Amino acid sequence: MKKTVLVLYIVVIAVMAVATMVERYEGTEYVAEHIYGAWWFTALWALLTAVAIFYFVKRRVRRLSVVTLHLSFVVILAGALLTHLTARRGIVLLRKGEVTNQYLTRDMRLHSLPFSITLEDFEIEYYEGTNEPSDYISHITIGQRPFTISMNQIVSQRGIRLYQSDYDEDLQGSILAMNSDPWGIPVTYCGYGLLFLSLLWILVDPRGRFREQISALRSHRFPLVLLAAFLLACLVVLVIHFLRKYALSTHPLPVLNSPLLPIHVSTIMMAYVLLLLTVVCSFVALAVKKKRQVMYHLSQLMLYPSLTLLGFGIFIGAIWANISWGNYWSWDPKETWALITLMVYAVPAHRSLRLNYHLYMTLAFLAIIMTYFGVNYFLGGLHSYA
Repeated sequence: MKKTVLVLYIVVIAVMAVATMVERYEGTEYVAEHIYGAWWFTALWALLTAVAIFYFVKRRVRRLSVVTLHLSFVVILAGALLTHLTARRGIVLLRKGEVTNQYLTRDMRLHSLPFSITLEDFEIEYYEGTNEPSDYISHITIGQRPFTISMNQIVSQRGIRLYQSDYDEDLQGSILAMNSDPWGIPVTYCGYGLLFLSLLWILVDPRGRFREQISALRSHRFPLVLLAAFLLACLVVLVIHFLRKYALSTHPLPVLNSPLLPIHVSTIMMAYVLLLLTVVCSFVALAVKKKRQVMYHLSQLMLYPSLTLLGFGIFIGAIWANISWGNYWSWDPKETWALITLMVYAVPAHRSLRLNYHLYMTLAFLAIIMTYFGVNYFLGGLHSYA
């Protein structure tokens, strides 16, 4: 059963990796329809989840922190399935002074909204002294009530969320994105909350492997306080750096005007720093046999907080995407490879899997290189600016 889980796990990772390559040549719409939106891709995830649950129950895992962590992924996947099956998405085309109660889906079909919308006015705000837009603003009425929709300012009515998406070149029309996902989002967000709680719980669990590595290093008299201080300083520097980099006055993209962005980026970058240090430990362990056991404990010590930071970063980004675009997961190459990286590094966190640890950790860093550099310079996508 363990081998079946592992094979399915590898297949899922491989399919996602190949999909990002296919997207490079066939386009986003192609992979959205033929891979990510295909029935067999959903079935593959469902099969992996079902087999993993069966194996988990069979092993009779009783440590509550581990149970809740794995349960959180089941809840997240259940929310994703509900979104896939029940969510409605489309665009609303507005012209000044005209009333509409319809939205257009991807397959170019018109559907009715439960209310009418009138575009009263549309304007673009620019950064001072430049021609770069800082915001797109639609002034609308729904029924008799006035609303303003702009980048990162949405309107929710009767379970439908409206987002500023685009505009007509003559500035007389606005294009809104429409999203209705009353079932998937609550379940998914519950999964996110459970995941965040579980990731922190794993670090403080007195019977957890993270605490085991601390005890092991203390017995070797390793300067843990200095290491913790250094890593905390790195995190603070990263947060400050990205707060400045993505300040409202330093970038031209209105959709980046969110306090979640620097948190999303800095936590992921800190995770990559920690994972880089695990590679250094593995190099030392492979080169100096006398230090192999100490390097193993040190690498494991940094593995767990790096997974915690990576998990937080990825899914805080998903929340931000849902707030900004109405879609918490779009299978963009960068987010797909971030998920692949998380899945790759989750493998050595499982005690039951036998592998050449240091060799695996060294090779696993290729996933980070692909995520950080490969996507930017080869695959592109929404995150290619990062």
